[in-house]
Amino acid sequence: MSDLAKQIVDEAILEVNADQDADAQIANDPHTALLSEGSNVDSLALVRLLLAVERIIEEKTGNAITVVDDTAFETEQSPFATVGTLLQHVTHLLA
Repeated sequence: MSDLAKQIVDEAILEVNADQDADAQIANDPHTALLSEGSNVDSLALVRLLLAVERIIEEKTGNAITVVDDTAFETEQSPFATVGTLLQHVTHLLA
């Protein structure tokens, strides 16, 4: 995992949490469910998180990268299942 990817995901979570109610906060923990059973993250918050990740990637690298593309749905485990899998996905995209 790259430090840059971790920084991007951390910033995106902070940004989304700034507009979330206390009971809808996304815990910045690799095991936090995003798009899986037991997740308290609603679809709007997930979309906002992914858009924030894309924007922050572009701000920090100057490269426009699409986080949700066809390859994201070709894997056995969704890269959006947890904060940890999102971090792995962003690390892969930045490589």
